[in-house]
Amino acid sequence: MSDQVNASSPMYRPSRDDRGIDAGTKRLLYLAGFGGLAILTGVAAYSLTGHSGGDTVPVVQADPRPIRVRQEKQADPNNSHLAPPTEEPNPQALLTMQGPIRTPLPPPAIIPPHVKTLTVQLSSAKSEAAAQAAWDNLARKMPELFGQHRAMFQKTNESGPMPWRLRTGGFADSAQAKAFCDKVKAKGAQCSVVES
Repeated sequence: MSDQVNASSPMYRPSRDDRGIDAGTKRLLYLAGFGGLAILTGVAAYSLTGHSGGDTVPVVQADPRPIRVRQEKQADPNNSHLAPPTEEPNPQALLTMQGPIRTPLPPPAIIPPHVKTLTVQLSSAKSEAAAQAAWDNLARKMPELFGQHRAMFQKTNESGPMPWRLRTGGFADSAQAKAFCDKVKAKGAQCSVVES
């Protein structure tokens, strides 16, 4: 049985071309040869024109010109441009720039509840900040009355929505405190004399 395939023989056979190298491979070989020839020609031309490195090492020299040009003329101490001349203070100009000068009010005082004082109560507030805002409002509306007094903030032990009291003092007697309250009430604000 010659037609049967031998199990040990391969199922395919490489095709053999008796003509030699195929056309695609020939093209690649020609291109590689021409490319190599072009490179060799370029190197030879570069060497013949004298652009080869040779044995000469390039030397970099420093610039012979001076870095700074020295000034020939001497500096005049009377004609110095380094700093502007000093300014003399002008108090009159400072006063006109600032506008009217306000005398600072003394800082508010927190009155301890056990101290016996003669004061006037101006309002009740939720917080010390709210009492301060009420004082600022009254002092702005009635500077002639409140300019010589200072704010006093007192927190009471009472429970309620308004535990802070805004008061002011500095009265010689109850008659002076009552006169102050009458002037405050005449301007539309609340005021009552408190002896504590």
